[in-house]
Amino acid sequence: MDDERKTTSDRWVPLKCLANVALLFAPIAIGLGILVMVSADNDRDVDPVVTSTIQQR
Repeated sequence: MDDERKTTSDRWVPLKCLANVALLFAPIAIGLGILVMVSADNDRDVDPVVTSTIQQR
């Protein structure tokens, strides 16, 4: 009976590992996504330094 319990609990080990990794990296990914959205809102202006070398037609 102990062997049967061990084999059934071993089935969930990869899923538990993936859940732990997701819990570890989810806040990082969410934080980076929020940072990208906030910084993208501020950069709507055209930068004259970057676009000064492009000639208009």
